[in-house]
Amino acid sequence: MCKQKILSKNNFVHALHKSKSVNMEFITFKTNINSESAIEKIAPLLNTIVGKANWQIDISSSDRKLTAYSQSILNEIEIINAIHKAGFSATSIEDYYLIY
Repeated sequence: MCKQKILSKNNFVHALHKSKSVNMEFITFKTNINSESAIEKIAPLLNTIVGKANWQIDISSSDRKLTAYSQSILNEIEIINAIHKAGFSATSIEDYYLIY
């Protein structure tokens, strides 16, 4: 069973401030990933692309937000393709709100 930790926004920011990294890249996606079993399905792909500790999904939010973060440059298209490969949808939050 996947135990990807889901942090509140405040705890997430606090955890990042505690880390030694200062320059982080963040990308947030609106997804349809809505359960622990869905997280288990997508976890191996996200772990490979962005790293095991470099993503989180908030399945309690209406947007089912996936946040990916890294000290290096993230490939938004690669993340979206991995999510689609697992059978889910994902749109960059920035792009989503520009479209709608």
